[in-house]
Amino acid sequence: MNLAGLDFDNIPAFSVPMRFFLAAPVFAFISALIIAFTGESMWLTRWHPATLALTHAMVLGIISMIMCGAILQLLPVLAGKSLPHVKLISTLTLVTMSLGTLSLITAFLASMFGLNQALFFAVAGVSFTLGLGGFIGAILWLIRQRNRASVSINTMRLGFIAMLVVGIIASLLLADYLFASQFNITKKLTDNHASWGLIGWISLVIMGVSFQVLPMFHVAPAFPLWCSRFLPSFLFIVLLTHTLVTLGMTQLALINIPAWQMIQSICTTLLKLGLMVYAITAIHCLNRRKRKINDVSVTCWFIALCCLFICCVISLVMSLMTNTMTGSESLLLSLGWSPLTLASVFIYGWIISVIMAMIIKIIPFLAYLHLQRQCGFHMQAFSLLPNMHELLSKSRMQYLLYSHVFSLFTLIITLYNPANYWLLSLAIMGQFGYLLFLMVSVSSRYRGKAKAIDEALLLP
Repeated sequence: MNLAGLDFDNIPAFSVPMRFFLAAPVFAFISALIIAFTGESMWLTRWHPATLALTHAMVLGIISMIMCGAILQLLPVLAGKSLPHVKLISTLTLVTMSLGTLSLITAFLASMFGLNQALFFAVAGVSFTLGLGGFIGAILWLIRQRNRASVSINTMRLGFIAMLVVGIIASLLLADYLFASQFNITKKLTDNHASWGLIGWISLVIMGVSFQVLPMFHVAPAFPLWCSRFLPSFLFIVLLTHTLVTLGMTQLALINIPAWQMIQSICTTLLKLGLMVYAITAIHCLNRRKRKINDVSVTCWFIALCCLFICCVISLVMSLMTNTMTGSESLLLSLGWSPLTLASVFIYGWIISVIMAMIIKIIPFLAYLHLQRQCGFHMQAFSLLPNMHELLSKSRMQYLLYSHVFSLFTLIITLYNPANYWLLSLAIMGQFGYLLFLMVSVSSRYRGKAKAIDEALLLP
């Protein structure tokens, strides 16, 4: 493990990231219940209320929750600085994010039962503004200056700015709904909202973390400078250009002008090519790692990067076919490839796979690190220090990998045949139920060892 250049003096308590990690499976169970009770209809269109509820449950309740917990732990290591009153900030962020996500899910599902959505949307808007908005503002304040970990930090900074853009677009869409389209915001903003969330916020932060974590945990070579320094900025600029062009086309009635449509197409093509370049580069770095041993985390990274690459390639081919071949769109839909299919594989195959790769490394490492710091220089206490595989065994990691692969497989067959929705629901419950069991087990072992070390420290 390569720990050179990292600062472990300001890390928060073990409970700070764990409270976010433990909340994620709860929203996974909610996602599984949405799938189970909605049935086949939610797989027909991405505009189905249950589909929107499921998407936000996974992106906000699972992915963003785990990312916020990991960021609270990683930033002090990378930047050498920690948030003041980190326990208070993390608790407020967790509570408001949970309330906002539950309110948003309820708002989307309310329309299926003829209930008033306005109150739930309003509660969600206020909760995310105070919670996630305040959290991101605090993080941006923390990393406002350049430091020695500039490549990772600068990429993550772009990701946090992208999340603010996600929030601004969400506020416009919410205002458009609450005030009966008084602001004339069209559904085209929804695509930009999704792009900024999945590519700008989540993918950029993952890229920033990977620049540090892959060499750190897997002894892989550093990413090429052109990739780590320039590719994230390139993706951010292209995203911004695409959004500005979309807004300009909408407001100036330029939707049917070929030149503006071409600029839009170029931007989307460049985004896909940029993500493909990152996927190939990351795979190349992992293949050149010094420790060529079987590692569940590495396997999850390979699954994630392959899914990212495949999604981008298929999306690129679909765009070219749609623009050049008449009737190609119906052909692609008949083969099972639709925007909903690609978005689902992108979220579960790329992002959730990275989440699995990260969490099985981060949790035992953090537990070990905190126990090691607790021991200090007391040799008798050091004899009680477990290794990381005692905290989370390789066999248990392997079972988690199997459950994730099975969930991904059931997602794909459900996308092709929605009648299998019940199997996907059970698979998600099984995967995240087992993940919850592993996290609770590591936490229990950590508390037991911490107590034993405390007792050893009291001995003369």
